[in-house]
Amino acid sequence: MPLMPAVLASRLSGLESRFRIWTIASTMVPTMGALGLQLVTFALTARGLGVEQFGRYTALLAVVAVGVEAIGMGGADLLVRAVSRNKEAFGTYYGNMLLGIALTLPVAVLAGTLVAAGILRVEVALPFIALALFAEIGLARVSASTELAMVAHAQTARAGWVRVATVVARLVAALLFFIVLERHALDEWIVCLSVQSVAMMAFYAWLGARLYGAPRWVLLGGEMKSGFLFCANQGARAMQSNLDRMVLSRFADAYSLGVYGAASRILQLGLFPMQVMTRIFYPKFFQHGANGMAASRAYALRVAPALFGAGVLSGAMVACAALLAPHVLGRDFAGSVEVTAGLALSLPFIALQYPAADALTGAGRQGIRAVIYGVAAVGFGFVLVAGVWLKGVPGLIGAFVFAQFLLAAILWGAAFRCKDVPDGIAPANTIYVDEGK
Repeated sequence: MPLMPAVLASRLSGLESRFRIWTIASTMVPTMGALGLQLVTFALTARGLGVEQFGRYTALLAVVAVGVEAIGMGGADLLVRAVSRNKEAFGTYYGNMLLGIALTLPVAVLAGTLVAAGILRVEVALPFIALALFAEIGLARVSASTELAMVAHAQTARAGWVRVATVVARLVAALLFFIVLERHALDEWIVCLSVQSVAMMAFYAWLGARLYGAPRWVLLGGEMKSGFLFCANQGARAMQSNLDRMVLSRFADAYSLGVYGAASRILQLGLFPMQVMTRIFYPKFFQHGANGMAASRAYALRVAPALFGAGVLSGAMVACAALLAPHVLGRDFAGSVEVTAGLALSLPFIALQYPAADALTGAGRQGIRAVIYGVAAVGFGFVLVAGVWLKGVPGLIGAFVFAQFLLAAILWGAAFRCKDVPDGIAPANTIYVDEGK
């Protein structure tokens, strides 16, 4: 009889492992489909614009990637934290999320336009810079938030299909613009993608309400501090992940930026498998973190090997995919092969950052995570500038890989040193459900 609980626990553990594997596999199917479609879209865009126009577009996309994480006041992460513990909280947190996006998107567009035109000196007319930032930041934020709403309901496979829909819509726009209409001007492409982006934003806002309930239009003042910490953390992470293209756009010509931009886009494809896995694990960190930092850290150690393996595999696949760049993108992009292979070395280190960082968030140590990413963003910039100044593009690649390794080491160090002491965000059992709370 005493053996029965152990046997039952073993069987339950086995079932949990098989369920996790099935969840990852079922989520990977739409994600890998999206990867393939995104590669086609990327190739169409790069070939259609040409290496120099694509270089200018790359600089704008680097600003977009930061702006996406800087808007929304952390509403999507607050929604995941709340709904993973209490499904009834969705309406309130969904309304809070949508309002946060609507209020902060114009600010992000204005700031991004000033950065792109003033600091990075992107050679695109000011109105088109603003239009491109509005369309790309808005769609990326709304689509990612829709995915997270589904993740909060443990529907990760469905969230993967949102990514497929986003990519398919952009692919259709690219086919119409570059192939059917035979247009190639960057300014005209910006107008085209803006129309497509606004339509998709409206669709996703409707879809979330249709699936899970209408939003309650209220800003949660009691969650502002937590939301700011989420937002600061994600914005700082996006900054350190995209500073390489920003630095290069300031110090290099459009051709070099176009080649590097193509390589970085291929690298981003390698991030998707890891992002799928982290979205499966992410709500679990809040559940384990409710029991303290030690429990959150233990869960991080459990999932770290799988993420590291995914990073190694992704790095190998990205390096192999780079060999196709001159054939797919055109001979002008031949220089991106070596650049992509070098950048691929960073993927295992990036993979190791996720579990350590999410362990801090799950245990209520979001403030520490935000500080680490904030300091890393500044330090990252100095390292990249030094790399470019010393060795040009090869120096930038080496600096990028080293900085990712260093950030992973710092995050794991923080995860092991942190104690169970609140740092100012909402306690684990605080979930706002009713309006006015």
